[in-house]
Amino acid sequence: MPDNQKLQISEDGSHTLISEIFQVTYHSIHGAITESNVVFIDAGLNFLLKNNYSSISIFEMGFGTGLNALLTYVWAEKNQVNVDYHTIEAYPVSKDISDQLNYGEILGYQEILYQLHKCDWEIEINFSPYFNFCKYHQELENFDLKSKCDVVFFDAFSPASQPQLWETPILGKMYDILNYNGVLVSYCAQGAFKRNLKMVGFRVEAIPGPPGKREMTRAIKDLSKVKSAGITEEFTFDVVLESIIAGVDTIISGD
Repeated sequence: MPDNQKLQISEDGSHTLISEIFQVTYHSIHGAITESNVVFIDAGLNFLLKNNYSSISIFEMGFGTGLNALLTYVWAEKNQVNVDYHTIEAYPVSKDISDQLNYGEILGYQEILYQLHKCDWEIEINFSPYFNFCKYHQELENFDLKSKCDVVFFDAFSPASQPQLWETPILGKMYDILNYNGVLVSYCAQGAFKRNLKMVGFRVEAIPGPPGKREMTRAIKDLSKVKSAGITEEFTFDVVLESIIAGVDTIISGD
């Protein structure tokens, strides 16, 4: 079912959209570019950069207006970090709407934003020496990312609008596709969301949010505790999850 979106100017002058199906905005009304920079670029990419990553693989849920992808392109060029960007979208923005988005004009990359929306689905494209890009027109529930990633941009609509995307089956899937010490970042700071993240194995951090939000969430796939108990990297996510559900505090590998 197509989603009819309406343009709206947020407080920093950049566009957000209103989804007719879900009755929510794609970005914060307090500033779309501001929010994305705080939540995904600073808490995600700059966090990894400070931890000496020279290349970063990203999975974004979901592509939406293309703002996060565009900001990542700008970031990769500025920092000369190789980025492999995969993104999924179940309800693509129409060409009529994407052509009106003002992010490219504000940031000075209008042609890149245009190409991000225009390019074919499921075809990997090299936008520059520092930015590889591929987008998928699919629902997350049925999607299988073939490679691991270092950071998940979890930018789904709110838990009230798409509750199934914030539950343990999907969050467990996100945990599984992350490399060790990888991070998931989200604008959401709801208690149920953070509890579900912890349930599937993440170490959760509540960090200062963008304008209009006191907190946001960064979750880290930190296996240091289970490794100290004798877990090897061959143990799968399923083993860890089963032990968490069973209420086992310490997992000991069998000989």
